Amino acid sequence: MEVAARKPGGGPLRRILPGSTSTLVLYLIALLLACACVVGGVLSLRSYQDRQDEKTEQERYGDVIAAATEEAEAFINIDYRKPDATFDAVAAGATGAFKTQYKSVSADLIEILTTAKSVMTGEVVNAAVSTIDSDSARVLVATEGTVANVGVKDGKEQARSFRLALEMVRSDGKWLTNNLEFVG
Repeated sequence: MEVAARKPGGGPLRRILPGSTSTLVLYLIALLLACACVVGGVLSLRSYQDRQDEKTEQERYGDVIAAATEEAEAFINIDYRKPDATFDAVAAGATGAFKTQYKSVSADLIEILTTAKSVMTGEVVNAAVSTIDSDSARVLVATEGTVANVGVKDGKEQARSFRLALEMVRSDGKWLTNNLEFVG
């Protein structure tokens, strides 16, 4: 059955067939809207995943810088009056060859520190990640502090600044120092 719509003046305007053109147009509009919703959902999910990946990356940077800072400060804060605490603090954040080497020379260093009555204090003033992946990183730190010992002129504290490079490895969910070296 055909139904004709008429102009107000009496002539046919268009033919409307039930289930034909107007229904098809509505289905196409609904299909386009559904596609737009799917595309929007996928883009939103990708954006969320990207933000989560960035957050994880930033947390990894923060964790490795915190561990390197703690190790560097343990390394540069030395007190002949409590040498075991000084060396235990460094050993706690160390691993591998660095830990083995550090422990092997600690007795000799304690003797030197005690004889010289050395006290060195300092802090990390800058730290930056040079390279990083999921289980290793290289962190550069700059420190400032003072040192006093029997060899210091007039017995006064003298300023000391160090630049260190720490090779960090992730072990059991914790960042540890695998190597520490002085750099220019």
